[in-house]
Amino acid sequence: MTEDRPIVVVGAHAQGLLLHVDSIPAEGQSVLAWGYEEPLDGGKATNQAVAVARLGVPVRLVTVVGNDERGRRAIGYFEEVGVDVSFSVVVNGATDVGFVLLPPNAIPAIATAMERSAQLDAPLVRRRASAIDGASSVVCQLEAPPEAALEAFRIARERRVRTILNPSPVVPVPFELFELCDVLVPNEHEAAELVGREAPVAELAAAVHERLAIPVVVVTAGAAGAYVAAGGHVQHVPTRVAEAVDTTGAGDAFLAALAVRLRAEDHLADAVAYAVRAATIKVERPGTMPSFATAAEVEALAR
Repeated sequence: MTEDRPIVVVGAHAQGLLLHVDSIPAEGQSVLAWGYEEPLDGGKATNQAVAVARLGVPVRLVTVVGNDERGRRAIGYFEEVGVDVSFSVVVNGATDVGFVLLPPNAIPAIATAMERSAQLDAPLVRRRASAIDGASSVVCQLEAPPEAALEAFRIARERRVRTILNPSPVVPVPFELFELCDVLVPNEHEAAELVGREAPVAELAAAVHERLAIPVVVVTAGAAGAYVAAGGHVQHVPTRVAEAVDTTGAGDAFLAALAVRLRAEDHLADAVAYAVRAATIKVERPGTMPSFATAAEVEALAR
């Protein structure tokens, strides 16, 4: 795999454990489930890394897995699809897992154990700083400790590399993280959390853009596509109607595709339109990693 301007993804990995349910249980409620699976998927970081690789772009992954069978399986799969895992770390213990409850509306509820990912701290990221050498973008999320993203962005700024943050989940972070962020990609619910109020998505995009002073804010809005706030203006990028089978990983597909097209120096609106198409393909398929689109599939949808 060519190493020309790779995308570097820094963040957590967690093996998904999937159960189908008729409804998401309320507090104190038990529900029956069926169809238990351990599909090929991961945390947001590893989903995004695989989605980049499936689009045919070089990608380096900085993550932590356990030395158990799930960890070995994950590393083997990442290598198989073309992710460079030479900067990832294997530690003693069980690989993190995420329990996914998938109801008929295809909108999942997820609870994740993150003991291994807690070891992805600032010193570990600094020891892997060479992963960012020659990169086109550094992509982070907030499933791992925020200090990991902060240290990765500090290194990226030192090397003049674009930084892309997926603020998911929304957790307390040092404001410096936003100051070091070039592109912020929340979904509409995360955007509302960031500004502390509900509002139409276009308003949320503008409010996040103004409040955090991040050059580019892209708010994903499911079937409504995405809203781009940059230079004081908001632009809506719609999507075609999709028959949702499983929305899990749609945001990861979007973010990966956006990073890929920004690497190619597309105009921002064109990059977002490409990302919307990649996410649309994902929601029409079950699962995550094997279901992420290839470049040929995204281009075919455009035609």
